[in-house]
Amino acid sequence: MLANSTKTPPANSAKGPDQGPDRGPDQGPDQGVARRIVKNAGALLGGKATGGVLSLFYLAIAARSLGAEGMGHLVLASAYAVTAAGVVRFQSWQAVIRFGAPMAAAGDDAALGRLLRFTVTLDLASAVFGVALSLAFVEAAFRLFAWPDAAKPLIYAYCFAVPFLIAATPTGVLRLFDRFKALSWQLAVMPLTRLVGALIVWALDGGLTGFLIVWIVSAVADGATLWWLGWREVSARGLVAPALRASRRPAPGWLGFTVKTNFASTFDLARQNVPVLIVGAVLGAAASSFVQIATNLTNLIAHPVNMLSHATYPELSRVAAQSGAAGMRAVAARSLAVGLGAAAPIVVIYCLFGGPIVTAFAGPQFAAAAPVVALMAVAQLFRTVWIVAEAAVLALGHAGLTLAAQGVSAVAQVALLFVLMPVWGAIAAPAALIAGFAMMIAAYGARLFAAPACDKQKVVAHE
Repeated sequence: MLANSTKTPPANSAKGPDQGPDRGPDQGPDQGVARRIVKNAGALLGGKATGGVLSLFYLAIAARSLGAEGMGHLVLASAYAVTAAGVVRFQSWQAVIRFGAPMAAAGDDAALGRLLRFTVTLDLASAVFGVALSLAFVEAAFRLFAWPDAAKPLIYAYCFAVPFLIAATPTGVLRLFDRFKALSWQLAVMPLTRLVGALIVWALDGGLTGFLIVWIVSAVADGATLWWLGWREVSARGLVAPALRASRRPAPGWLGFTVKTNFASTFDLARQNVPVLIVGAVLGAAASSFVQIATNLTNLIAHPVNMLSHATYPELSRVAAQSGAAGMRAVAARSLAVGLGAAAPIVVIYCLFGGPIVTAFAGPQFAAAAPVVALMAVAQLFRTVWIVAEAAVLALGHAGLTLAAQGVSAVAQVALLFVLMPVWGAIAAPAALIAGFAMMIAAYGARLFAAPACDKQKVVAHE
């Protein structure tokens, strides 16, 4: 599309290098959407799978170079920065898809420009507050995680990389316009940077300092490329001028939706980086490295599931608006079947051969992480169900329910982690994770299936 174009093609039918063919006359709406979900998820999975494989290599290099304790220090530094970004980050990509899909379909560039101005403003504000938050608690973190004194300048430098971990709007723009191939190669930027950097650090015997530098550079490169891709797409569709001319005031519903999803994403940290920080603070850096190693090894399951979610949510939103809750549930069920079918065989492998896998991957110092890996793999099955169920609930406009469910489950998960750690050690992290997923699945399932099927007018009323 030319840069000076003023009309945006429909988000679900625009032709471009990343789109597939239109649905044929003999292809039902549910089957067509389900195929598009799988196609888009597959495009994302290509980049994420590449990144996942690369991450196994660079983490193996780091683990064998630093040992369990040194690896723990690196893991805790990364988790601290990512947690700071997660606390302040609004999930503005969800707002871009939720409110932008009908605008793009109608060719309403003015409204879409106004939405993009609003979400970019949120991202910039989040970046400023993220740096401030991470700097405010960094001294306390030094005492809590027992980082070596030599790492102090780089931990401070990591705080200034937080803005590059907040790039929600460009993600939403690329998903809205089905630029999944562009997202696919972008997903490999961080792991590729870390792999190249890890090899250099290993060759030069750079130690923890060298690995911290590589991790910081990779975060900056990842965020910068994502913003560049988003800017390129917005510019190509002629949306820059409408965004600059747009009102600074958000439309009704935008702010409330993004605030709710911000809280939900903050609670989501309880399933990602907060357990690593808690385990590191209570059990020590080595134990936190066990949790991180388990997480990365089982990302062979988590990455496909995450990509399924990213591809599913836009499509479920469209189906909910066009066909109502019943049609949306049918598409969600097909997506869930695909996710579970892909995850189950890998889970079995980890449960049977977790010990040899983790030892071959990270070395004998990490042999004790084998049961953590096995249980973390089981947690990914629960994660698969949760991710599709939450996408379906959000597609119906119930961000408030996701907020409540995530809040309750996050508190319960953290509490259970503290209860189990004295007895189970690092195994408590995946055990508490499973409990948290189970609580949310129950809440979402009750909402999705208790209510009768409704038409599209009733679904839209929830927005």
